[in-house]
Amino acid sequence: MLQNYLKIALRNLRINRTYTILNVAGLSMGMTGAILIFLFLQNHLSTDRHQPGFDRLYRLVLNLHLDEGIEYSSDTSVPLAGALAMDYSQIEKVGFIKKIPVATLLSIYQNETRRFTEKENVVFADQGFMEIFKFNVLEGNLNGIMKEPYAAVISEKVARKYFGLTNVVGKILRLDNATDLRIAGVLKESQNPTDLKFDVYISLPTIKKIEPAYDLDNFGWLSSRNQIFIRLVPGADFKSVEKLIKTNGTKYYAETARYYEHKLQPLSEVHFDERYGGKIRRPILIILVVVGLFLLFIACINFINLATAQAIKRAKEIGVRKVLGSTRRQLFWQFMSETALLTLFSAFVTLLLVALLLPVLNNWTQTQDFYFGMVFQLQFLFCWSLTILSVIPIAGFYPAVIISGFNPITALKGKLGTKQIGGLGLRRSLIVAQLLIAQILVIGTLVLILQLKYFKNADLGFDQNAVLTVQLPNKNSKQKINGSLRNSLLQFADIKSVAYQYEAPTSSMGFGGQVKFDKSADWEKFVIRERYGDENYISTYKMKLIAGRSFTDRDSLKEFVVNEELMFKLGITDPQKVLGKMLNTGMGDLKGRIVGVVKSFHLKSLQVAVEPCVIFAKPAQYKEIAIKLNTKDFGKTIRNIQAVWQKDYPDDVFSYQFVDEQIAKFYEKEEQLTTLIRSFALIAILICCLGLYGMVSFMVTQRTKEIGVRKVLGAGVESIVLLFGKEFLILVLVAFLIAAPVGCYFASHWLTNFAYRIDLKWWIPASGCLIILVITLLTIGFKVIKASLMNPVKSLRME
Repeated sequence: MLQNYLKIALRNLRINRTYTILNVAGLSMGMTGAILIFLFLQNHLSTDRHQPGFDRLYRLVLNLHLDEGIEYSSDTSVPLAGALAMDYSQIEKVGFIKKIPVATLLSIYQNETRRFTEKENVVFADQGFMEIFKFNVLEGNLNGIMKEPYAAVISEKVARKYFGLTNVVGKILRLDNATDLRIAGVLKESQNPTDLKFDVYISLPTIKKIEPAYDLDNFGWLSSRNQIFIRLVPGADFKSVEKLIKTNGTKYYAETARYYEHKLQPLSEVHFDERYGGKIRRPILIILVVVGLFLLFIACINFINLATAQAIKRAKEIGVRKVLGSTRRQLFWQFMSETALLTLFSAFVTLLLVALLLPVLNNWTQTQDFYFGMVFQLQFLFCWSLTILSVIPIAGFYPAVIISGFNPITALKGKLGTKQIGGLGLRRSLIVAQLLIAQILVIGTLVLILQLKYFKNADLGFDQNAVLTVQLPNKNSKQKINGSLRNSLLQFADIKSVAYQYEAPTSSMGFGGQVKFDKSADWEKFVIRERYGDENYISTYKMKLIAGRSFTDRDSLKEFVVNEELMFKLGITDPQKVLGKMLNTGMGDLKGRIVGVVKSFHLKSLQVAVEPCVIFAKPAQYKEIAIKLNTKDFGKTIRNIQAVWQKDYPDDVFSYQFVDEQIAKFYEKEEQLTTLIRSFALIAILICCLGLYGMVSFMVTQRTKEIGVRKVLGAGVESIVLLFGKEFLILVLVAFLIAAPVGCYFASHWLTNFAYRIDLKWWIPASGCLIILVITLLTIGFKVIKASLMNPVKSLRME
């Protein structure tokens, strides 16, 4: 019996090629979108879950309690790791890493020197870190190697990059042209998603050898570059450990302990908690789950509409089968077998599309986490199979019930009405549902695009355009601040200004603390941020001085420039009243005089509000030079800069980046979300187009004779097009009346995550409606015009 079902199903699908192609296209697009979303979710939800003892792993984070609220960070200090390991029996192992933002590494192999600048992938690590987490060792041995100075463990990728092979244990990498590191191990590349992947691990004791003055015992020296990871003993309660750490706060922080509250963040939350630097928020994943379900739902709606439209053409076939003895049950399973075949074929097309689109997904997410082998993993195959088993009954049940219930006499006479094939009302409702989902996705896409555009075009309070930053070597301050380099660069007519700095005004730089103002003996109740640059810093970025002047770089009395926000926090509205006043910064206990006030500027992304800030010279912290350009030939200018730079630093790697590119990185998450939603909205629209085509096909088939009569009575093509267009216009407007408030509600809720955001104006949902309306009219237009041009004699002969 099953063989007979499949044989007939294959024959019907082959005969009705258009119907088959449309259904396969709709189902495969919906399933492809849903599977890609699944892969994206799987990647995020499985981050670091491969680590042994995952449920006992935690990261130490900090809630800094200030008078104006709580600041959340993952800042820790070096000695705290050792203290935790000694003080608490509930802690089985403690691991510490210290990130190096930029490092220059050099190798000499077979008389060939290879030198590269490494960013964000080099860390100092202790032995505990190497023991807490799982590393697949390709060469060497990790036992005890991080306890001795000058040892390094590198990834397979770095080994090939610097030496061209992986058997490099015992060879030397030179750090910043000053420190030789002995390679003690090489790690295999892992395909497991992780937030803890680095390419070079340097033993922690090496810090003291590189910088003898580095204080490894200062608990108050907190840094966002430091991270502490903890593995508890089996059965230990992390909440009780948190309480003990808080109780012992005075041991670590003395009289300032009341400000510090350390929390144990489960490793399962590290990836998702943006307060402490997480990569993505869980609500975004929920949004994508809903989008994936929407895609499958509208694909099933599309199938139902096409199937019921096709039912009229198969009416006589069903009538003949019933007359010859086929039961309703047999016909039901016959149609379900056709649905199963279509779904299975669509599923295999989906596999091909997913495999082809994995590089695109990597491009969307700016990662290399998605690879062809994922389609053979059990989790993927389970999701793929579950999708197939879900689509078959959802898409096939209703059409199977309707078609198998045809009255054979009515079917053979060709007099099936809308009631016999399910009624227009239901199909119109399904079309409205499709249009509703499409409009919500389009509204969401428009809001994402507009907010992202607002981020990129907003006035940050300084001029970041055509400002190039060049990374300075990791040398002492006297070597880095080379006056001849500045003078040589300024000889070029297309270079307007050069400034030494730590980072640009808008950056991830988090230095700061409390201040004392004027003659006050008490620290102010708010926290300020600091920006470090030389006396050309303000002019290079064209920051707007509203009072006073820029600071000068002098060894005697320190000079400060503050922003308006700091002035307002002090309760002063007239900038002249802060000039000449003394300021004492808690960070480094620096004292100096305020000599200028600049208009407030954004220190971080527009997701957070403007903060009070002080700008001053701190040569020991400079790690970049900022170069203001005025040229159309950027390539030539950069080559000139490199030539001058290489003369002063012949043994270092020239590395540059434009400031606006650095700022754009703040919005990578929003960029990714916009790309994903925009792509899936396009898929939804394409599926809707297929559904609309099915609906108009059904309507044209039902009203062929009516069209003929109208033409005989003098109706023109435009009136017939208007007849059908009016109905679809109503469907689009009905969907809009629901989609507009729903879409705006969720869009406004999402926008509350940003301190600075667009206004959700009426034209945004209206534009979404207009887009869908135009697409709808274009979709149905071809079929309706073709029907209206048909010879009315042929239409009436069908009676």
